[in-house]
Amino acid sequence: MPVVGVPLDEFFACLGTTLPSERLVDELHRFGCSVEGRVVVVRYRCTACSALSESPEGEPPPPQCDRCGAELRAHNPAPQGKVETLRMELLAVRPDVFDPAGLARAMKGFLGLASGAPHYIVEPSEWHVAVDPALDGPQVRRPRIACAIVEGVQFSEASLRSLMKLQENVHWALGRDRKLASVGVYELATLSGPQLRYRAAEWNELRFVPLGFDSTNPANALTPREILDRHPKGKAFAWLLESAQRVPLLQDAAGDVLAMIPIINSERTRVKQSSRDLFIDCTGLDDRQVDRALAIVVTSLLESSPHAKVRSVTIEYADGARITPDFRPQRVSVDAGAAARLIGITASTEEVCQLLGRMRHDARAQGDRIDVDVAPYRSDIMHERDLVEDIAIAFGYDNIPSVLVTSATFGDPHPREQLAARARAALIGLGLIEVMTLPLTNEAAAFERTGLPDDGQHVTLAHPISIDQTMVRVSTLPGLLETLALNLGHPYPQRIFEVGLCARLDDSVEAGASEFLVASAALAGDGLGYADIRALTDALLAEIVDKNSRIEWRRSDIDLFVPGRGAELWIDSVMRGRLGEIHPAALEHHRVVHPVAALELRLQV
Repeated sequence: MPVVGVPLDEFFACLGTTLPSERLVDELHRFGCSVEGRVVVVRYRCTACSALSESPEGEPPPPQCDRCGAELRAHNPAPQGKVETLRMELLAVRPDVFDPAGLARAMKGFLGLASGAPHYIVEPSEWHVAVDPALDGPQVRRPRIACAIVEGVQFSEASLRSLMKLQENVHWALGRDRKLASVGVYELATLSGPQLRYRAAEWNELRFVPLGFDSTNPANALTPREILDRHPKGKAFAWLLESAQRVPLLQDAAGDVLAMIPIINSERTRVKQSSRDLFIDCTGLDDRQVDRALAIVVTSLLESSPHAKVRSVTIEYADGARITPDFRPQRVSVDAGAAARLIGITASTEEVCQLLGRMRHDARAQGDRIDVDVAPYRSDIMHERDLVEDIAIAFGYDNIPSVLVTSATFGDPHPREQLAARARAALIGLGLIEVMTLPLTNEAAAFERTGLPDDGQHVTLAHPISIDQTMVRVSTLPGLLETLALNLGHPYPQRIFEVGLCARLDDSVEAGASEFLVASAALAGDGLGYADIRALTDALLAEIVDKNSRIEWRRSDIDLFVPGRGAELWIDSVMRGRLGEIHPAALEHHRVVHPVAALELRLQV
């Protein structure tokens, strides 16, 4: 999990009190935050956008600015002061506690300093945004937007830094690196209104100066296409628009660009410490993610600036209008008795209501059930069981009474795992070392670099996380070759094996694909060949195959093996494996310089 540093001075200011270090860490652990400890960080100012970046004391400045992506370390910036921070792992389901104000709001309830949900008043405004229907595909897909105006904000350098950090952390947690949602914050005084346009533009239609570039230099006015090529944030997030034929832009009434979404804001609208009124937008693929992300940022601003006001913005779609931000609570009902039994505690309905109040929910008893109004910034409450978890946290897991089990049951390993254990024991007894490789691979590694045949029956991923993990493996041999490639500097001979699952498409099962267990082995070293891997195979078969089974050996002509040095293993008329000397072409692809003989045996039919 990523780690965030919460400045303690800001946190205590928002909390309204201070706590001893040990108690604070203990309470945060009980609340569910994984605290790594306190650390002093040094702040550095970006010469491009003036934003502050942080680095632990004793370490060099960060290489890039968090906000605009400009080179930071290369300019050798001077320190701008130190601050003590609390380092915590980000809990992806609770992005509302990623900043000092949001964390203080939650801890006020947990510590008994407040109860129930905070309520935020949204006043109307004349501002509205017209949404281009073309944003809903097929040339570009970023169809939904929600906006708000926050007036009367009081920024310090630290609180402005916290806002920018919160923005990026929301991008990570809710937005999935801006794919599902991204937030933009602008100084309202720089906008011409009240009519804004959110539209799909041509890639080279206009120019604007992106955040972090000198606006006095005309050469820094770039087209959206040039921003993807030249701006650090453009390079980092170009993948979000790589298939788009047009680009989403947010423009004001004068036609000036506020942001190239979801990549970078305009330098002209940059928020400064002196900014008092803000325009905030959140764009994405669906209203739930967009509304939650906007609510988190806006309500955290209101918590850190209690005298600020929030005003609404009308979003005009082709099929109707909606007013944002939508701070109406989400209504969820929970059975108090069932929740208490599930947790393992004794609590009345009223006591459960009080526990929910500690977690900043509005709870009202309705007979045996409780109607709970969930605050708009809580993106993690989607089911009654999520409220049960909140009740358990408020009660305290360490306070739940321990109960001894009344009977003991003992489970047996799954037959597949028993078979895998037998194969492992046999191969370890034969002097091999077990390795474990990734079950996800790609077509080039699985087929092209090995010579294994591709029959088109491998399982591909619809949305792979990277180009290196686009399919589920059909063989463990490529993983063994990659392992040997990583161990070129170690002594030879090397004798390794793996017992693991592979998968193939299978129309006979409901999922459309089935798993199967294989055992593979590789012997690497000078003088090793077919006779050595055949002897190992015979020893393995003696341990795991029924003595009455009929074993046949047939010639294998696949490109993985040296011609005439490969064989197929058939057991009871079923092809169960292959073994042989690895072809020099496959060894060269992996830069393995010693001969390799390998085996793969399918343990399950």
